[in-house]
Amino acid sequence: MDQSDYNQFLDVVYDSAVDPGSWPRLLRRLAELTGAETALLIQQDEQVGKGQAIRVNIDPDAAEPYYGHFATRNVLHNTKDPVETLRKWTPGILTDEDKLPKSDLYRTEFYNDFMRRFGLHSVMMVRLAVLGMDTITLNLTRPITRDQFGAPEIKLAGRALPHLIRAFSLSQKFAASRGLKDDMTESMDRSPHGLFLLGETGRLRHANRVGEALLAEAGGLCLIAGGLSATRSDQARRLESLIAAAADVDPDRRRGGSMALPTATRRQPLSVTVTPIGAERRSIFDPGPSVLVSVSDPDAGVSLSEDELRDLFGFTRAEARIAQAIFDGDSPRQAAERLGISFHTARHQLQAVFEKSGTGRQGDLIKLMVRATGGRGD
Repeated sequence: MDQSDYNQFLDVVYDSAVDPGSWPRLLRRLAELTGAETALLIQQDEQVGKGQAIRVNIDPDAAEPYYGHFATRNVLHNTKDPVETLRKWTPGILTDEDKLPKSDLYRTEFYNDFMRRFGLHSVMMVRLAVLGMDTITLNLTRPITRDQFGAPEIKLAGRALPHLIRAFSLSQKFAASRGLKDDMTESMDRSPHGLFLLGETGRLRHANRVGEALLAEAGGLCLIAGGLSATRSDQARRLESLIAAAADVDPDRRRGGSMALPTATRRQPLSVTVTPIGAERRSIFDPGPSVLVSVSDPDAGVSLSEDELRDLFGFTRAEARIAQAIFDGDSPRQAAERLGISFHTARHQLQAVFEKSGTGRQGDLIKLMVRATGGRGD
């Protein structure tokens, strides 16, 4: 890797320092540079084995058996005396062969029932930090069809190690100063719309008063395993697909959308809009709310009109239209297509909307518009 490529990699590292939501991109890039198949940033309690992780390219089903059973049987991680281990713990680079010979690993329950099941054969562990009884480790893995991690990959990881440690430390500090603001939830609770804040896994984090009432009704919205869904299977698949698209960890793939949700008690279907609102985090491992689902009842006649947007924020008619499109879940490119304008024009109009509304990004604009709708209809 030449110096230019390395400098670009460091840009990704320090982007993650100021934006905890960028860690999946960093993991993906580090996996590419080291020839790894998967990458995981793991926080694990050394005494009880519980923890959490950010995962790239690994089966999401691996988390439940690992933390439910195998975390305490991980021969590459666990020690007989966690307190003494943490006292001597230092950052660094280790491979599975530094921990025990491969022939010994092959005879363990952890390898045969967990690693092989999920295609994990070779592991390089980048040790970053200790937080109380928790260790923070960045694990890179390869399948059995690939060679072990060798000297070039270990050298690259060692070169990146001080930057990764610094980025993790800064990221913790930045994330601690962010998170869901009280005024956001208060504004949600004043809104005449049903509003639901979801984490990036789709689990419900907050529902306003109207949203809770909608969940209590039969034949419409419901919660399944803590996630927002619909009672009819076809509607559930559509809604869950929209939520998954809005919560995608890749910013380039994150997009909003909308659907109609018929119910047995209403003349017209509910209007459901799903919008990505960013990833404001209290910690790297706490994704924070990343999806806003707005549910409107057309029969109630509540909306944020073009004229109201112009009166509230001084938007031009064109700017009000693109603000509405963003609020409805469109990306700038989708809004341009819907409005019949060029993408360049849409971006120019959206920048004017940000300047006039005092916001700097789409998530902030949506929050502001939620507050604007929240002042009516009580």
